[in-house]
Amino acid sequence: MADLHSALHNLRAKAVATEAAKAAPRAPLIEIFWSIQGEGRFVGVPMAFLRVATCPLRCTYCDTPHSYEAPPTFPVKTALRELREPNPSNSERAADLVKMVTTQSGQAPKVPRLSITGGEPLVFPDFVKELGRKVRAHGFRAHLETAAHDPKALQQCIEQVDHLSADYKLPETIGGQSYAAQHVQCCQIAIQRGASVDVKIVLNQRTTDAGLEKAFADLQVVREKILLVLQPATPMQQDRGPENVDLQRWVALTARAGFDLRVLPQVHRALRVP
Repeated sequence: MADLHSALHNLRAKAVATEAAKAAPRAPLIEIFWSIQGEGRFVGVPMAFLRVATCPLRCTYCDTPHSYEAPPTFPVKTALRELREPNPSNSERAADLVKMVTTQSGQAPKVPRLSITGGEPLVFPDFVKELGRKVRAHGFRAHLETAAHDPKALQQCIEQVDHLSADYKLPETIGGQSYAAQHVQCCQIAIQRGASVDVKIVLNQRTTDAGLEKAFADLQVVREKILLVLQPATPMQQDRGPENVDLQRWVALTARAGFDLRVLPQVHRALRVP
């Protein structure tokens, strides 16, 4: 009789888990992997990465154009093997895969972290929220890397985000369109929630003094609460970075504007890591 009760209990638990998975929000993914890639203040910090497919923006320096459209399946890369998972993935399954990738990394981080990146994760705020909830329940810190173009979407998921890496897109690097107000509002939402915030500005041959000065003026309202990251474009980003004389002048402009500053190009490809 005890065995029968145990079997019934297990069947009910499986049924509940199946229904929960069906109800969980879904998103198309490009990949899940482990890396020292990082962004901003977390460059070189080992963590799991989950890359969401699709992006409504087209930056001249984009190095992940393959993320614009979702493949039928996506890879989950661990230290032991590579799996293929069907798209779209639900947040329950994605959280389990993140835990598996972290466990099998062999690096046993003191504070496990997940970077939710893209593409553009804010296209799927419900997925980001539930994924963040799941991994944070297991002790992870949830990082969100975003173009910060949709404050409404960010507001829907920010309670499950510990760190925001937000872009400030200079109009000259994105076809002339400005998202300045949205960028600032996203920073304010994250700061109010208590998340740490990095703001990244990519520098390339199109960058101008006037464009940067406008960005610094816009960001003054959050200056004391953010780390500003100037990211010179690299050949890996399909774009040309600035000349050294320009970079030095822009660093001086940033200092005069009073920001806590780092100059950090993307380094993971130079290190030949994912």
